This record gives sequence, structure tokens and C-alpha cells, in this order.
Amino acid sequence: MTSKVYIVTDLGPGDGGKGGVVHAVAKSQRAHTIIKRGGAQGSHGVHTSRGETFAFSQWGCGTFDGIPTHLSEQMIVSPEGLLNESDQLRRQFGIDNPFAMLSVDRRALVATPLHGVASHLLELSRGSNPRGTIGAGVGQAYRDDLRYPELTLRMKDLKNPNLREQLYEIRENIRNYILPVVNLSRFLPGDRELVNQEVALLQDDGFVENVAERFAEAASLTHIVEPDYLGSTILARPGCAVIETSHGVLTDNVHGFAPHTSAIRTLPRFTRQILDRAGYEGQVVNLGVTRAYAIRHGAGPLPTTDPTLAEQLLPGSHKQDNRWQGEVRVGALDGVLLRYAVRVCGGAQAFDGLAVTWFDQIKKNREWLTADSYRTYSDDRVFASNGELRVIPETTEHQQGHFTTALGSVEPHIESLKIAPEIGNDALYGICAEKLEAMTDIPVRMVSFGPTERDKLMK
Repeated sequence: MTSKVYIVTDLGPGDGGKGGVVHAVAKSQRAHTIIKRGGAQGSHGVHTSRGETFAFSQWGCGTFDGIPTHLSEQMIVSPEGLLNESDQLRRQFGIDNPFAMLSVDRRALVATPLHGVASHLLELSRGSNPRGTIGAGVGQAYRDDLRYPELTLRMKDLKNPNLREQLYEIRENIRNYILPVVNLSRFLPGDRELVNQEVALLQDDGFVENVAERFAEAASLTHIVEPDYLGSTILARPGCAVIETSHGVLTDNVHGFAPHTSAIRTLPRFTRQILDRAGYEGQVVNLGVTRAYAIRHGAGPLPTTDPTLAEQLLPGSHKQDNRWQGEVRVGALDGVLLRYAVRVCGGAQAFDGLAVTWFDQIKKNREWLTADSYRTYSDDRVFASNGELRVIPETTEHQQGHFTTALGSVEPHIESLKIAPEIGNDALYGICAEKLEAMTDIPVRMVSFGPTERDKLMK
């Protein structure tokens, strides 16, 4: 039986470096499976010591080491994305049959390209006040499942003979709620052509027919399994497994900062439900992930943001600005937001350790900027008397929009720590661990000094 499961959770708004952490943990622990939850729009970068470089979406970050992936019931799956990612893995890395390394829970929710169109149009309708979206339709599929459950597609439905009819019904429902928004919105002048293209897709029967064909192809290739497969087959294997989650805690639907949130819950206690429902009784190790500096890809609060640091902290980043997510912003590591993320997860006791990524960039720059407090803050609905962010009980009225406004006007107290060029990685690990442990009360178990698994120092 599996004796240990690692849960890897991003303590920021995403882009924390989960891919490299999952890969390093899975390889070092000789994990037998990567279990995924969250959304198919994730982009988890892996750089191996053998030279492979890839941003994984639905296959796990242990794929290059032959570790199979299981998409859990808490995964929102893109069948179109499965086909595209499989093709990339085959063409670029010679993996003959990526689907042979994949199993998918039959209950997993399906995101369709139609939901992607809806997501695009809703984001465009916000004009110069973006929410931020990947645009794959994952969040839209989740929201539509809550509002129109009779129209929901799950992985088991991809083999139904009436799949085509179901897709047309989904298309009709999306047109019913999206086109009135389109008709009433004042779009940015530069977005009008995009709007017309997206609306045209909703009117095109050929688009629906293509989706139906692609979904049927994905269904024929995918090992779609029964709900008990995780417990009876995967967790029955001896050794270790790793749960790889998408999104970040600061985009949690309840505790994130509205409107810049995911549709789903991103806290580790929801991830733990996967194991509980499978009857798992072994050890669980919770790892929180944070970059050594603050980062946010897209709209939303980033109090320490500093455009002058972009070139210093993001050289060669694979993340690109786009109309859906927006720009990538960086700044000093924000201890106030980091502690808030820890508290909404249940406090320091909810984690067994931290993994700190991208410290190689701090080493290269010879300076580490951190902000452990804000000089100015207001709104006692948001801030406690000690300047920490309040955790709003989930049973109270949703107020996170106040947080977004209040965080936009704070003044972080930024400190600079100079890094001498002769300091080695072991000493830097100690410096990093001392700072982060003082900041969060969580021991640091990994510090990343480069892109590959060999660059991750673990203690």
C-alpha cells in the first residue's frame, strides 16, 4: 500500500514554480503516480537534468521520468488539450503513446472550447477592468456546472452516442447567456475584431462538429476509470504518490481577492478530500510553494509590484503577456500575503514544509528584497490592528472585494539583504530558511537554485 502522499500547494496567485517542485519531489521519492487536481489550463514548467524542457498542463510533472498521471475527480479536463499535449510530447520528446501513462476519473468535469469562447467574451466585456483568465474555459465550465447541471459534460459522457447533441445544447445555452452581454457591452476599440471572431464561432455549426469529433477521438485514447480506481489500484501500490495542484491559494474562490479569483477552491483541505474519499490512511506531507519574490500573471493585487525589477527577476521567462491573462508583474517577497495564504489554509500547522523557488535569481542579483509589513494600511474590515490581513469566515458575507481595493493603496515596508558573491548554496539555504521560517513559522524543506531537479537543495 502507498505509505506516503505529498500534496504540493502554491501559496501565491499561481506561477510559484510548482512544476519543478513536483518533478524534484517525485523523482527523489521515486513516486509511482502523479495525481492531479484543479484545471487543465495549468502550465507547470519542468526542466530536467537531461535537457528536456516542457510546460505540462494535464500530464504530470513526472512524465519524463516515466511516472504515470491520474486525473482525479477534482480535475477539470480539456479533451482538446489532451490531444494537443499528447501530440507535443510525441513529436518533441519521442514519447510514443502518452495516453498509456494516463488514467482519468469518469466523474471529472469536461471543459469544452465553447466554454473557452464564453470565457473570452466575458473577459473582453470587462474592457479596461480585467479579471484575468487563461481562456481555456475551465472556470466557465465549473460555473456552468453549478448553474446548469443538466448540461454538464463529464469524462464518462464522451463515449455517449448523443455527445454531439449534448454539445449543441451546451452551445445554445452559452449563446443564451453570452450574446445579451455582448449586445450590452462597450468593448475596447482594439477588441472589436476579437469579439466578432468569438461570436462567429458560437454561430458556426462546423465548430461544434469539430469539437464532437475531437472529443470522440480523445475518448477512444483515454483510459477512463471508475471512481474506486484511485483507492483500489493507484493507492494500493507500494511507495509514494504526489498530488499536483493547479492555481494558487490567493486565487481561491472564497479567500482570494475578488474579482481576480478562480471558480474553484484551491486550499489543501479540498485536495485532501481526494485521499479521504479513496480511503487512504497513510502519511500525508503538505508542501507549500512560494517564489523568493512576488509574482502575478494577470490582474489582481500585488502590493510590492515594481516594473523596474522585471528584467532582473524574469530573464528568459516562458510566460508571455496576452490579452486574456494580462502582464506578468514582479516585486519584493510579500510576507503579509504569504502569511495570509498560510492562515486561510489552517495556519502553519497545516504544512510540513516550504519549497522556495527561483532563489538562483536572488543569488545572481546579489540582493533579496522582502516586505514583512506594510507602512500604511486602512479599512479595519480588511486589516487587523497589527497590520495583518483578516481571514473572513466562510460562513459570513463574501467581502473579498474590499481586500482588492485596500491592497491597492498599501505601502509595503521593503528591506534589502545584500548577497555576497562568494556565498555558497548551503549558506544561502540557511539565509533563506531563517527568513522564511521567521516569516511563516514553517520549516523550509527545499530551496531551488536553478531549473533542474539537481538544482533543488532539500533538507
